[in-house]
Amino acid sequence: MLVERSSTLSHLLRRTLNAAGLPPRAELASYLDAHDHLRKSVGANQAYSLAVIGAPPRSSREFLALLDYLGRNPTAPSAVILAHEASAEAGSWARTCRNGRLLLWSNFARLPAVIGELHPVGVSTAPVDVPAPVRDGQLRILFVDDSHSVRHAYRQLLERNGFAVDTAGSVAEALARTAAARHDLAIVDYFLPDGTGDELCRRLAAQPAAPLLAVITGTYRDDIIQRCLAAGAGECLFKTETKDLFLARVRRLARQIELERSADAERERLEGILGSVGDGVFGLDGEGRIGFVNPTALELLGHADDGPLLGTPIDRYVGGYGATARLLRETLAAGTPARGLEAVFLRADGTPLAVEYTLLPLHDPRQRNGAAVIFRDASGQHDVQRLHWELTHDHLTGLLNGRRFNELLAGELERLAEQGGYSALLYIDIDRFNQVIDAGGQPAADRMLVELAEALRQQLAEGDQAARLEGDRLAVLLSRIELDQLHAQAESYRALVRQRRYQAGGHWRAATASLGVAILGPGTPSVEHALEQARLACKTAKQRGRDQTEINSGQRDARVARELEAGWTERIRAALEHDRLVLLAQAIVPIGALPEDERDVVERQGWRINGGSHGDREYFFEVLTRMVGKGGQLITPSVFVPMAERVGLMPRFDLWVFRHLLGQIVRLPLPAVPVTFTVNLSGVTLDDAATLQAIEECVVASGVPPRRLMIEITETSELVSLRLARRFIGRMRALGCRFALDDFGIGFSSFSHLRDLDVDFVKIDGSFVEAMTTSDMDRKMIVSISQLAHSLGLQVIGEHVESFGSIQALRAAGVDYAQGHWIGEPRLLHKLDLTALLAPGQRPALEAAAAVDDVQR
Repeated sequence: MLVERSSTLSHLLRRTLNAAGLPPRAELASYLDAHDHLRKSVGANQAYSLAVIGAPPRSSREFLALLDYLGRNPTAPSAVILAHEASAEAGSWARTCRNGRLLLWSNFARLPAVIGELHPVGVSTAPVDVPAPVRDGQLRILFVDDSHSVRHAYRQLLERNGFAVDTAGSVAEALARTAAARHDLAIVDYFLPDGTGDELCRRLAAQPAAPLLAVITGTYRDDIIQRCLAAGAGECLFKTETKDLFLARVRRLARQIELERSADAERERLEGILGSVGDGVFGLDGEGRIGFVNPTALELLGHADDGPLLGTPIDRYVGGYGATARLLRETLAAGTPARGLEAVFLRADGTPLAVEYTLLPLHDPRQRNGAAVIFRDASGQHDVQRLHWELTHDHLTGLLNGRRFNELLAGELERLAEQGGYSALLYIDIDRFNQVIDAGGQPAADRMLVELAEALRQQLAEGDQAARLEGDRLAVLLSRIELDQLHAQAESYRALVRQRRYQAGGHWRAATASLGVAILGPGTPSVEHALEQARLACKTAKQRGRDQTEINSGQRDARVARELEAGWTERIRAALEHDRLVLLAQAIVPIGALPEDERDVVERQGWRINGGSHGDREYFFEVLTRMVGKGGQLITPSVFVPMAERVGLMPRFDLWVFRHLLGQIVRLPLPAVPVTFTVNLSGVTLDDAATLQAIEECVVASGVPPRRLMIEITETSELVSLRLARRFIGRMRALGCRFALDDFGIGFSSFSHLRDLDVDFVKIDGSFVEAMTTSDMDRKMIVSISQLAHSLGLQVIGEHVESFGSIQALRAAGVDYAQGHWIGEPRLLHKLDLTALLAPGQRPALEAAAAVDDVQR
């Protein structure tokens, strides 16, 4: 008899008793009815042998009366009381009643066993299934269902079709079966007396030799199927499907198991083979973790067993530079083999082992792709290879040395002579490298070179080479180039230098480089000629203000010049038409307004007065132009201005600059301190009357006070029409504009221009300023130029100021103004905040966010 007020618990008890072969004869929900039914059954000669009773949460009078009857009446059946917790009344009853047991619901799974204790003989009269003997290679199935008849029917069906079958009626029994024997497939019913199918699937899947799992159910329910699949089941079967369909699906599962058996056997065979080879072998998974190590690998790396290695990333055992580990990861991701590579692996004691290795991707459909790493000790040949490496490479950076680079360059020139085409030689000279050494010492400078070398290596395309020639001078050989892409390629290498930072005077500065390019072709005569052309181009880039790229096409190759010219003509036209030009500004500072202490200059960022006395001193900002390349990089004038002058586009270019400059000045808030903008005018434009007239009209119409403009004429300009230039200068000076003679001192026409052109300022060429701290001759030249200019009523500006020493030398020489990267880098014109010039403690007028390198990024 079953007594339980909860329908859910009553259903669970009924299923459990059915599974134990004890179907309830009566099911009651009232303790009073149960008491009455027991008394009547004795009189009707239908006495019960067992009562299973669920206790209420709180003991009621009816429940206690039923317990009293069961404990005192000799004709009462044995009883099992199921309670959520042991009450005092139920506990006392269980201790005094010989045929009674108290079982907590938390131990519900023990109900069949407790019934067995009360009725050790004759508890169940159902027939017992005896499994047939298992033959070698026969697939073994565990079938779990709470119904004995269902288990018996499916056992017979499966055994008739060649499977070995064990059965179980509960979770506990199924776990006991799998503990006693290994099964290949488990077919599990969802509703079990002591649990659910998903719970059993989860526990079976966690076993070391887990069987393939399938769930079987009488009805289709999404929630049940999803729970079982999530717990590890790989298939869902239905009791309602035909026998043929059921067997077909079981046979498909059997084939899957056979395939896995075959794969496991092949893997064991392969591991046996790999264990006997003389090379070390790592097996890696898709994440680069070690999953297999053969004995040779253990011996080479000094490990007693594979325990410390398994499951760890291969990166942990790769020494030296990070390139090997990076290559391993890239090969794993790409699924491409890599052979004959060299690396340094780390032994168990941390010592290095030089190896030669091959990495082969593996393709396993059951898991993410991995790879096999096959390696051998290369220590013997490594000594020879190391000696060769030292003879051909720079020891600090790991780049090629000059001797080896020259050999490769000679080979490239031979190839060009035979096959034609073009290559390029890049000559890179880091600007102001001595400042890096002075600021951080030689270790900091070496570290910058090492970092730059690694960046160069990563950017090199296949077939390209990089070398350290000497000191801070590097070279790159670009093979098989397209001329229209050359400038962008060269600029990308110069940008690598700008990514390096060094600390000077308490502030971080971006490193820069001057880059010279020599175009190589079939007519390039020698290695020495190519290097000299690249070096001269680099020197020109430095003379133009550093941090620039200069391309030398060679005077002898007219075809190269024509191709470059044609490409740049179209690019310059497009830049003018689509406004792909930007204006920058660089401060020109009155030296008298600068502190005489270097730290104060650095803290004020060079050009700021910070509220100090300025008297009648005036500030200038030179306007510089950059072309925006296809990739967003900024192209310096040294690249495109010579082209624009040759193809007749310079007047149009200068007019564009004036129009946009005047438009931006109008929008800038101007401070009380006098500020003037200086702008360069090409000698070609000075010979173009129509453009000069248009520039004059722009100034008049703009509303910008002409006093705010100063026009720079390059001292080296060849003026075809001196009369036209003098007329333009006179008309613009009448409006209020001023003029400066730029690059003074380096050409033969310096003093004739000073005599013939009515100018207000002289800008001393930067080559004199750079050398004056170390050259007495250059210092005397600057003193002489300054005295001459002052005697003529002109003011003097020193360009290319790269150190505080240069400022002090210019001050001593009587120079009025200073300009250079040490004082302030060129910044975007439209970002100028000139109102901050005299504001103490405020942000710099040239916002750091407007830096050129930010624009390039």
